[in-house]
Amino acid sequence: MHKIKVQSVESVIVDLPLKRLQRFSALGAERQSVVVIMVRSFDGAIGIGEAVTPSGPWWSGESVESIKLHIDTYLAPLLIDQDAFELENLRRQMDLKVFGNSFAKAGLEMALLDLIGKTIKQPVYNLFGGKVRDSLEVSWPLATGDADLEIAEAEEKLDQRLHRSFKLKMGALPVEEDVARACKVATALQGRASVRADPNGMWNESTANWAIERMQAAGIELVEQPLPRWDLDGSARLTRRFETEIMIDEGVCTIHDMVRVGQQRAAGTVSLKIMKSAGIRATKTVAEVAEAAGISTYMGTFLESSLGTAANMQLCATFKQLPYGGELSGPLLLAEDLLTTAAEYRDFRLWLSAGDGLGAEIDADKLAHFRRDRDRSVHAVGTAQEPSAKTSPGS
Repeated sequence: MHKIKVQSVESVIVDLPLKRLQRFSALGAERQSVVVIMVRSFDGAIGIGEAVTPSGPWWSGESVESIKLHIDTYLAPLLIDQDAFELENLRRQMDLKVFGNSFAKAGLEMALLDLIGKTIKQPVYNLFGGKVRDSLEVSWPLATGDADLEIAEAEEKLDQRLHRSFKLKMGALPVEEDVARACKVATALQGRASVRADPNGMWNESTANWAIERMQAAGIELVEQPLPRWDLDGSARLTRRFETEIMIDEGVCTIHDMVRVGQQRAAGTVSLKIMKSAGIRATKTVAEVAEAAGISTYMGTFLESSLGTAANMQLCATFKQLPYGGELSGPLLLAEDLLTTAAEYRDFRLWLSAGDGLGAEIDADKLAHFRRDRDRSVHAVGTAQEPSAKTSPGS
């Protein structure tokens, strides 16, 4: 039986500029940092992966710095001289060595799956049952905090046939201002676009009841994570009360989280994210649990580059039901990207890239230009740290 023995693992922090300030409830960001992971086999093939947080550790406790540290110090050494095909065993070993740190583990799994796919000359989606779709309708985040600017931005996206659904990032403004802003945008786009809202868990139940009642009247069709991630009881009450769809994000990271949400009917839709669930395989299982519970799925984002977006689309290709589409718009927010071929957006949709593995190839020059430092952390057979240009993906 053919084996794919891992020879080396390299992790690189890359800082990519954004086209505009991106606001979250906790902060605003002008750049997106990612960890690019390269796993090389003894046969010379290289699998690439990406670990990315939403502009810092505020969401999960992980940052690109902690991701790189855990990969270099604890996780990468577990993979050296091991067979990439034994993915389940490698994941088990990583879980025994390091608690949590799902973003770091997801990036490594992504690189291993890409390596497997390239070696056997199959796209990753064929490792998960095959594809049932070639594209995904993609929402655009509106995050300036100014309703007039956001209406103009949405109009431009509609004219370009890039997006016809929009999600307002909320929680940074006083709730009265935020709700008035959301209602103004929804009213302006009524009949031409879908408008959603995402307070990132910043409201209590009383505030959420007040806000959602007004946003529902204005035509906002979905509200993502209005309550803190722990408040499943409150989320269940909101789900029962409102016609506006309640989507849970922070409240579901693991398979066990999804079981609890299903038992309590704490949402009508769940936002899936490869990073928060520690990889493509686990995210696929979360989706299957959601489907069994009668809860819809949505493909969320952490503002991935085209690399992480390609991985998300490999998973999306295996999903038949995504009634609200997804939000894989990270590459369109980036002023610079990392792949030789950028993600393809047209006709309001993101399209699945062709090719083996993730269907993605790193641009070595861009990686060299945007990497944070020149110190290369390479774990390889025979040495724990081997700084060498030979491990460059362009070599």
